[in-house]
Amino acid sequence: MIIIFTFFIFSLVLLLHSYFFYPLVLFLLNTLHRKNYLTTSFELPNISIIISAYNEENVIEKTIRNFMQSDYDLSKIEIIIGSDLSTDNTNQIIEKLKIEFPNIVFLPFTTRRGKANVLNDLVKVAKGEILVFSDANTIYEKNAIKELVKYYADKRIGGVCGKLILLDVEKAKKEGSQEKEYWEYESWIKNMEGKLGILIGANGGIYSIRSELYINIPSEFPVMDDFYVGLKILEQHKDMIYAKEAIATEYVAPTVEWEFKRKVRTISINLDSVRYVKSLLSPKYGLISFALWSHKIFRWLTPLLMILAFVSNSFLLDLEVFRYFFAAQITFYIFSLIGYFLAIKKISIKLFSFCYYFSVTNIALLAGIYKFFTKKQTAAWQSTERV
Repeated sequence: MIIIFTFFIFSLVLLLHSYFFYPLVLFLLNTLHRKNYLTTSFELPNISIIISAYNEENVIEKTIRNFMQSDYDLSKIEIIIGSDLSTDNTNQIIEKLKIEFPNIVFLPFTTRRGKANVLNDLVKVAKGEILVFSDANTIYEKNAIKELVKYYADKRIGGVCGKLILLDVEKAKKEGSQEKEYWEYESWIKNMEGKLGILIGANGGIYSIRSELYINIPSEFPVMDDFYVGLKILEQHKDMIYAKEAIATEYVAPTVEWEFKRKVRTISINLDSVRYVKSLLSPKYGLISFALWSHKIFRWLTPLLMILAFVSNSFLLDLEVFRYFFAAQITFYIFSLIGYFLAIKKISIKLFSFCYYFSVTNIALLAGIYKFFTKKQTAAWQSTERV
């Protein structure tokens, strides 16, 4: 019985730590001590905007024109785009835009090799002092690039991540998606980490690094580029920060099904990516290691911890306090089922939608863990359906 009690307490503490105690620790650390970074004006550096695209005919022109409307000196911007054997009109659209905008560098690859290889090849031809990574569907605010770049006046900084705001899709909302709300919580954590210089995992649609700090993304196994590149900055003893004034927007996935598929892929690739930054898991990295374990590793283990908590709790019902814990879990899963049936009817009620979304998210994590251990993930990617 002692062993079962230990399992229950272990799972409960880790769950509470990842979602509640860790954010509280970040808040306290920021209250007691935060780094002050130099942001005084300096001559704007040349930058290279890096975009890897696959079948993005619906969004690529809007994204490129958006960059051309930036208030950054356009003579100091080059946009380097790689097409990973796109089979739609992506290549033709970019070729036409090249005529209008001579600062576009386009590499149409004739074999599909995955995003890591594309990014590595694009960085090789980049001439900018600062690399800015964007997704093909990300829209930057006019001042976003300036807000990213101004922090490089401080030599301690190796990378700067911007704030990505997710825009609701009404269809997904009615199906019970709480992705936008979850992302706001996640962005708060990123902001708290960034103020300490230990941002764990950049936003793939808007982040930047010093070009000399780029380390080729491995392609032997699938790797999540924003997770890998950001952690490699920390591994080189440079700060990775969060610039909440550098704002970009993307739409959430149009359906819960698409969001589920994206999460399955993301977790399986992130687990593969850990092997390349495993040194940061060591206690010798101090606060960075603590943040990586707390923000990512324990969070990814949530579905396993939920199962462990439920099963172990079911053996402890002789004591009244554990009956309350068990009743709370049963209630949560009942609410999740109600949320599921409401989603089928395209009805969104906050409490039930939250329970349903949290459950679906963790089922996706469980599927991603399975995919990781069975080696069923490939390096090539399929773009999320665009609205």
